[in-house]
Amino acid sequence: MLHFPLLVRYVSYTNTINFPKKIGSSLIHHFSSAINIMKKTNFDKNRIVYLNFSAAERVYSSGMLGIIAIIQKLISEGYCFQVILPKNGKMAALYQNTNWAHFMAPTNYKYSIGTDRLLCTRNFKDDKDIADLTNEFMDLVLRTMYMPKDVISALEWSIYEICDNVINHADSKLGGYIEANVFLNEKRVGFTVADAGRGIFNTLKESYPDLHTSSAAISEAIKEGVTRNTSIGQGNGLAGSSRITTMTGGSFDITSGSGRVFLTPKQFNKIEQEPNFAFEGTCVSGCIMMNSDFSIGSALVFKGVEYFPSNIVDLQYEHPDEDLFILKLKQEPAGVGTRKAGRQMHTKVLNLMNSNPDYSVHIDWEGVNIIASSFADEFIGKLYLKIGQELFLSKIKNINLNPTVAQLLGKAIEQRTSVGKTDS
Repeated sequence: MLHFPLLVRYVSYTNTINFPKKIGSSLIHHFSSAINIMKKTNFDKNRIVYLNFSAAERVYSSGMLGIIAIIQKLISEGYCFQVILPKNGKMAALYQNTNWAHFMAPTNYKYSIGTDRLLCTRNFKDDKDIADLTNEFMDLVLRTMYMPKDVISALEWSIYEICDNVINHADSKLGGYIEANVFLNEKRVGFTVADAGRGIFNTLKESYPDLHTSSAAISEAIKEGVTRNTSIGQGNGLAGSSRITTMTGGSFDITSGSGRVFLTPKQFNKIEQEPNFAFEGTCVSGCIMMNSDFSIGSALVFKGVEYFPSNIVDLQYEHPDEDLFILKLKQEPAGVGTRKAGRQMHTKVLNLMNSNPDYSVHIDWEGVNIIASSFADEFIGKLYLKIGQELFLSKIKNINLNPTVAQLLGKAIEQRTSVGKTDS
């Protein structure tokens, strides 16, 4: 086992836990150790614990969600926390916009709904929560980033499977916590799922008695078909997700118990901490790159058979009887009143077209009585110019248009083609 200097420190006379400048997944064990030290001081639960993030400058969800899972469990046991936000103004805003501050001190910070590129930290407790959160984030991604067809399926499958593991295996009374982000400039998507349940080692040791360390249990858990009970699951969630992330060129990071395993396409790092550093739970963080050469069939091979899961495009946009997609604008959360909303619909249509080039996309304007000219330009004008007249006329069908909207769309196409560029 490796011993590291404690990076998160509990100061008893001020009842404060001090955090360093950088907070990532490696810090979860250090926070767990600080909590263990705090509990050994005959701590009075009625006292407020101050979480001092004032020095924080580089903070990642891969570390914060594990910390949040621990804190939420302690809150359920009667502990009370207050947050000292980072001195850096942008970082302090991040703590509030992501819901990190809210989940650590619920009475002091409001719940945030997130941004266009962020599914802020949420709690999930059952299958419906998982489905709703997965669909919400996948819709956000489709409106924000151009995605290869197989990456759409891979991202949705990974998030759902990892969250499902929490419900079926973690034995966490509080459920789990998820955060997911779109990094547009880097052309990648990141997600983190955490819980304060029994941990991977305790989950597997009954079925695999030869396991003696948490890192060994994590290494076993990412193998195909490893599960505590085949009647509950086939044991492919972590295995498939680790393949997906690394095969796209991304990374996969698991912290559980006293172990941590970090994978990239070129490395496999395994760390085992001392028992007093043990994290009672599991935190899984993945990074998926927008790799056009990625094949989901190659990643999801179980018992020698390639698996091709359905995704949000198939289930929500594909017509049940015809080979086409239906995009009902009235149901889109972005609305039709801004250029930003038009850009999101533009991106979503391109993702639909890319997911199945043989299908046409029917844009249903039913119930839309008026739109902003900027929306029409960004959505239809630029789309027309980007894909060309021939492809637009053959693959894009605007249906249920009222005369006013039809006129605005026609004007947008005319003006955009006269300018001759999309600015995108």
